[in-house]
Amino acid sequence: MATIVRLQTSLVTIDERFYTYHIDRCMGKVVPIKRKTSKGEAQNLSVHDALKMVRQLAQDSKNVFVVTHAQTRQRQRQISRRQIMTCLQKGVITEGPFLNHHGNWQVNVSRIAAGQSITCVVAIELERKLIVVTVF
Repeated sequence: MATIVRLQTSLVTIDERFYTYHIDRCMGKVVPIKRKTSKGEAQNLSVHDALKMVRQLAQDSKNVFVVTHAQTRQRQRQISRRQIMTCLQKGVITEGPFLNHHGNWQVNVSRIAAGQSITCVVAIELERKLIVVTVF
């Protein structure tokens, strides 16, 4: 999968995977970051598994922690705790799952609750707790 490019009088072979916007420069290989995982934790989390995990953890409200930023947005947007819980228990994933900068899986869960379209940005911490980052 190599391309031959003519530069003035010489022939140069460039591997297309590492090609940049400069013809004479190439990037190195992209190496994925290895994440340390506990024994039961999956390396790649599917949408189905993430939704199952969110719904299971949301069954008990003590597993759901709403950070200060989310509480502020909740008051500003007049979203109740019950609406957040309904969104987590019955909503669908609209974005994610992906690993955030803290190493937790993060998803956006959306649902219409009390006539209002709600999206909760949720981090799944060690498959034991849901952290609501923000709501809109």
